[in-house]
Amino acid sequence: MEHLRKAIRRLRIRQKDLLSPESQQEAEAFEKNVASYLAAPESTGTTAPLLLDQGEKLAARLFPPKRWAGLRENVEIFLVAIAAALAIRAYFLQPFKIPTDSMKPTLYGIQTVARVEPPPAAPIRLFHLLLFGRQYHYLRLAHDASLTDLVPGKFLVEYTDLLFDDGEKQRVWVPAPALVYKVGLRPGLFFRAGEPVFNFMTVAGDQVLVNKAVYNFHPPRRGEVFVFRTAGIEGIESTLRDHGMEGSLFYIKRCVGVPGDRLRIDPPFLRINGSTTPPNAAMARVEAARNGYHGYVILPGQQYLLSPEEEVVVPKDGYWAMGDNSPDSQDSRFWGPVPRNDLVGTGLFVYWPFSPRWGWIH
Repeated sequence: MEHLRKAIRRLRIRQKDLLSPESQQEAEAFEKNVASYLAAPESTGTTAPLLLDQGEKLAARLFPPKRWAGLRENVEIFLVAIAAALAIRAYFLQPFKIPTDSMKPTLYGIQTVARVEPPPAAPIRLFHLLLFGRQYHYLRLAHDASLTDLVPGKFLVEYTDLLFDDGEKQRVWVPAPALVYKVGLRPGLFFRAGEPVFNFMTVAGDQVLVNKAVYNFHPPRRGEVFVFRTAGIEGIESTLRDHGMEGSLFYIKRCVGVPGDRLRIDPPFLRINGSTTPPNAAMARVEAARNGYHGYVILPGQQYLLSPEEEVVVPKDGYWAMGDNSPDSQDSRFWGPVPRNDLVGTGLFVYWPFSPRWGWIH
């Protein structure tokens, strides 16, 4: 009874501008009758079934259900959820996919693993994909053929069409660069009937959540993993333009130097302000050159810190970014400091795939 009274009251208030004065008075009168009955049922002379019947008829007459009400409500819930997700992404948390191995073994990009045995059964493949990000790729031809071209394309995700000299085309849901550089496919290769063209497994790069709000409260700190845009970093943007790409990208590295720091590379160490002690545990792991780490190194072609004697001072509103996989990382050694305006946030959490790296990023 009380629930019915409250429901009618909510509808009356919500639709106050749509109801006639008479209808509002009728609803208020019913609410008062119910309140009187609940306060002293014996003195009203009205029975509960009578009030319930009166209330249901009143609700049906004054507040008839709208057409497609259920669908409208579900659509509203969906739109609110989308708006909330967009707001969270815009101001608080943003998903980011690790594209390369520059942060390995802290964070992994897409991995390619050669296989000998055929792929497992379909249910197992689906299980491995959903939990561990593993995809199995296997192709063999029914007749002899030579590979003539690899044609990249994209439909939601990137794929590659393999063209053979007999006119056959095989579509592989793997980016062309991965097939060329990690699998070794190239035009001109000859394959015999029944011989695998390829047999490998890809493991998705780590998917991380980036904390976009943190730099509203404090600047980047030495040792934390951070994400930044490449806009305004000419050493990166010019390379993109040379490859016909416009616009900026997002990079993820470790912040190893803050404004005013003096940096030198004395492999495998990164000397900061002349100190021989790493500023934190994360950078100590890199310098230890164990468990997949290789220390900080000097590479051919880098533009800064070319020798153990050369020193760089991080400028005001700039941050020095380096990958944990120093031998295989394009970072500030090549294109200089990251401007403060390019910062996006800190790498917070690996949420997929479920691997030993799942969890908080250190």
